[in-house]
Amino acid sequence: MRGKPFVLLGVNSDRDLDALRLVVAKENITWRSWRDKDINGPIHTRWQVSRRPAIHLLDAQGVIRYRDIAPEEVDDAIGQLLAEMKKSK
Repeated sequence: MRGKPFVLLGVNSDRDLDALRLVVAKENITWRSWRDKDINGPIHTRWQVSRRPAIHLLDAQGVIRYRDIAPEEVDDAIGQLLAEMKKSK
């Protein structure tokens, strides 16, 4: 998505910081991510996340357009949002 109007952010709920660091390195997670410590943390609570992984997609105006989307549907949903942005310009 380099060069496109797209931002990926993550919130992690792992309690074990060392294990989290290993996953970040192994999976090459390079995007900004916050640690909420567990599924009952303030970020998970505010966004009403009740399971993992939970993927939410917001449009350019910050409106949640996809809540708890399946990982295999993310690419198509992002493509749809980018196409809508392009049409509105």
